[in-house]
Order: sequence, then structure tokens, then C-alpha cells
Amino acid sequence: MILVNDFSLKRHDLQGVSAERRIPPLAGNTERKAGWLVLVFLLAFLTACSASLQRKEEALSHLRVGDSMLREGRPTQALAELIKANDLDPSNPVIRNVLGIVYLEKGMIRQAINQFEKALYLDPDNPEIHNNLGTALLRDKRVKEAIEEFNKALENPTYSTPHYVQYNLGQAYFALKDFDKAREHYQEAVKLSPTYSLAYHGLGLSWKASGNMEEAAEALKKAIENAPKFAQAHYDLGEVLIELKQSSLAVLAFREVISLVPESDLGKKAQQRLKELK
Repeated sequence: MILVNDFSLKRHDLQGVSAERRIPPLAGNTERKAGWLVLVFLLAFLTACSASLQRKEEALSHLRVGDSMLREGRPTQALAELIKANDLDPSNPVIRNVLGIVYLEKGMIRQAINQFEKALYLDPDNPEIHNNLGTALLRDKRVKEAIEEFNKALENPTYSTPHYVQYNLGQAYFALKDFDKAREHYQEAVKLSPTYSLAYHGLGLSWKASGNMEEAAEALKKAIENAPKFAQAHYDLGEVLIELKQSSLAVLAFREVISLVPESDLGKKAQQRLKELK
């Protein structure tokens, strides 16, 4: 019995040893399977990353083409390129910002606002996008909301072109008929950028709206000095000169408008004013 028990014990021990010997190969096989799975997932991840990078690069290519077309005055063709760019990389705030600019250029204000808002969701502190959204809101006659966006743009001390925002604030307060406040912002704009003809133009119109024709004439002359082909500034100067009883100089201003934009509505208005001055 003892022998049997001893034998049984020995057999049990052997089974234990045998089992222990079988376990390591089984564990090694599992580890290899796990390793292969990790490798498969890694390859899939790298493939996805490569595809994602390729899409982003393709999106940037469309962005560059679209931006170039926009600068060339071809907003319709630019729009097609930027829609492709946005489809390829919808999380790129730069693409959405430029897409918004194109929509704004085409007069599609609601679509522009939508793109600027999405761009700000992706890049909340970007002053340029705040300024662009404010511009779109101003065109949509949502003046107070526009002012909020312009002020947010000015909160960023790194913004390199704050004179644009100051001009836009001037336009917003002009729309509210707060001409004194508008004038403050136009003056700040020309202080920041002394050759900024649009701001001088706005300043001239704000003086005109307040009844100060002498100051209006001086500001409009500065606008023309910095942008000699600024037809609207020539026309507005002509109107101010009439108020100042300087008809001969007004005639010269209206003639300049006609020479610059003869077939436009503004040119036709200038022709009509010349007839009235005869």
C-alpha cells in the first residue's frame, strides 16, 4: 500500500512537472498572438495616420489654390477649391476662416457666419477670425453682436493689424449713428496706420454727418492722398465741397470719379451731379 501510495505520489508529481513544462509553450504562444495583434493594430494605426496626413496635405494644397484665386478676384473658383479643402480636413480653422471670407466676398453672409463660428470653435482666441465674424455680423445688420466680436479681437495683444478692427468698430458705431464714437475709432485706426485711406474716408463721413464740412473735406482729401483711385472718396469730397460752396472744386472731384469709373453707378451719379452744377 505504501508502494502504491508512493507510486501514486510520484505519478502525481510527474503530472505536475509535465503540466508545468506544458504551460510555458502555451503562454509563449499566447504572447506571440498578442504581439501579432499589437502589430496589426499598430500597422492599422500607422496606415490611418498616413492616410490622414495625406488628406491634410491635399487639403492644404486646395487651400493654397483657393486663397490664390481669391486674391486674383475669382471668388467662385476659390469657393470650389475651399469646399474641397474643408471636406478633406474639416477640423482646420484656417480653411474654415478662408472659406468664410469667400462666402462673404460672394455676399453669402449666413454661410460666412456659419464658417467663422465653426472656425472659432476650433480656435477660440484667434483675433482675425473674431474680426471676420464681426464683419459678417455687421453686414447682417447685427451691429451690437459685431461690436462684441471686434472687441474680442482687440483683447489679443498679439494681433498684428488692429487698425482693421478699429476701422470696423468705426463702421459699426456709424451704423448706430453714434458719430462721435465712430470718429474715435476712425482716428485710432489712422493713428495706428497713417496711410489707411478707408479710415480717413470713414472719418470724413463721420465729420460730414456731424455737420463739420471743413473737417470732412480735410479727412476725405487725406483718403484720396493715400489712395488716388478711390472713386467713392472723390465723390464724397465733391458732395462736401458743394456744401462748402466750392462748386468749381466739386466739379473737378466729380470729373475724377467719371474718369475712374465711367460705366459704374457711381460714375453715372457723378455725371448727374455735374449736370446739376452747370
